[in-house]
Amino acid sequence: MNENRQNIICATEHLLQTHGLARLTTRKIARKAGVAEGLIYHHFKDKAELIYEVVEQRMSDAKNVLQSLPLKVGLRTLSENLEAVLSALYHSHYEIVPIICSVFADNQLRARMQAIMKEREIDPQQAIGELAAYLAAEQRLGRVAGSVIPQAAAKCLWMISIQTAMDDQLMEQKPSAARIRKDISQYVQTMMAGLEPHSPARQKKTLKKSKKS
Repeated sequence: MNENRQNIICATEHLLQTHGLARLTTRKIARKAGVAEGLIYHHFKDKAELIYEVVEQRMSDAKNVLQSLPLKVGLRTLSENLEAVLSALYHSHYEIVPIICSVFADNQLRARMQAIMKEREIDPQQAIGELAAYLAAEQRLGRVAGSVIPQAAAKCLWMISIQTAMDDQLMEQKPSAARIRKDISQYVQTMMAGLEPHSPARQKKTLKKSKKS
């Protein structure tokens, strides 16, 4: 990637984190990046496209993990695979949540961001679809219960990541790596209680228990 272009993106991200969207100007970006202000428009059509690139880069690790899921089908345990996915999603969402919330507060900027996604034929639901496809593949192998709806389960995992990231940002918490691992493990284990296929004996026991209650 062009060095000046990357410097502009990094400067924009830094200013978004330290100054916020309302105070973000191309003049400040150029000064922080050490480039002429006009060079910004050589690489980006407008400020919205620049902000979009910041978000895209912050989501790149999560996207790589999601795109590699077809290679993980049937390998390791389902819990291990889902914890790796949720960890990547959380770290990306933690970085972009403040930016996205700021964009939602600006109707003009939000409309422009939506236009950029349309121009690039980017479907916001694609990532959830990739996770759902993985769960469906594991379901065919019998590692996910037949009663589970892969798309719904994928969206639940996605929303857990976003909500947790929003909560931590709202409370201005920078959670430790150990706490993140523990929380993610607990979220996945809770999901697994409904995802794992039940043995006939366990299903019969559960049915009897529900009838008694």
